[in-house]
Amino acid sequence: MSDTMPVYRRSALEAISCPKRFYELYEREDPIQDSSDESLRGSAFHEAAKIYIKRLALLNLKCDAEELQGAVYEAITKLRLPAHLVKEVESLCEKWGLTFELDLDAFLLAEETQILKKEGLQWTPDLVYARGDELEQIDWKTFWAGISDNEVKDQFQAQAYVWQAAQKWPGFERYRFTFNYPRLGYSSSAVWTVSEVEELEIIVKSRVSMIEDCKAKGEWEANPGSQCAFCRIDCPVKDHQSLDVSRAKNEDEAKRIAGELMVFDKAATARRNALKAFCVERGPVVVNGVQWGHHESNTTTFPANDVLQVLDN
Repeated sequence: MSDTMPVYRRSALEAISCPKRFYELYEREDPIQDSSDESLRGSAFHEAAKIYIKRLALLNLKCDAEELQGAVYEAITKLRLPAHLVKEVESLCEKWGLTFELDLDAFLLAEETQILKKEGLQWTPDLVYARGDELEQIDWKTFWAGISDNEVKDQFQAQAYVWQAAQKWPGFERYRFTFNYPRLGYSSSAVWTVSEVEELEIIVKSRVSMIEDCKAKGEWEANPGSQCAFCRIDCPVKDHQSLDVSRAKNEDEAKRIAGELMVFDKAATARRNALKAFCVERGPVVVNGVQWGHHESNTTTFPANDVLQVLDN
């Protein structure tokens, strides 16, 4: 990729799964700016964490309550955070600060943009540790719900960050990516070996190719998918209207009903994803006494044969 080619952020690569979304956020002359409470809350927390961690590193401290308080105040002031979000951000930072300790021996950097000019890519890891043969990137998420360790490797952000880190800092045997949830008080993490990292190249570079292809053709069509759950832009994709059907009178009607069911299943899935996304960002929703929260839950399973044997006795 030449020096004149644009440098794409991870969020842009993620957005191209729907060309319409990419166009509205990154390609048009006046790109849409996300000024939602969720975006402002996340930006304020990240700014406070960045200031705090850099102060700790400068002072050679693992943690310090006064430094954290000062970092939060500076972040809120710098970003001119709306008054109704101040207490929430203060609470998030305070809860996070109770358990966070900077690993001074492993600390590499915090919130510093990294660029791979040849590949046309850039990313800004929240915190990077280098420990022996392992490089770890940590990313803060201020959501109301998180994911498990087993799900981390399926996240495009983790895949992109890990592959890019391996290009920027080669020589490690393992590359770890960790999501940290300050609101929830836990983290989810996964490790890629060098051979696994190599397999991520096509995933990352194919997104760049998709962007360049759309630019060349000048086509930015909406592509419905899982990304719709978090998207707030105006979209030409319309919901299908349901039809009242009591029975199929012939094969053509049966095929039409089967086709409609496929559409309805997709519509129901899209609504579940939309509701889950809302709950992740803003908290549970209660309707007629039923709470939709999408919280992680623990389940216990028992071997069927053993249970049947106990019941027989």
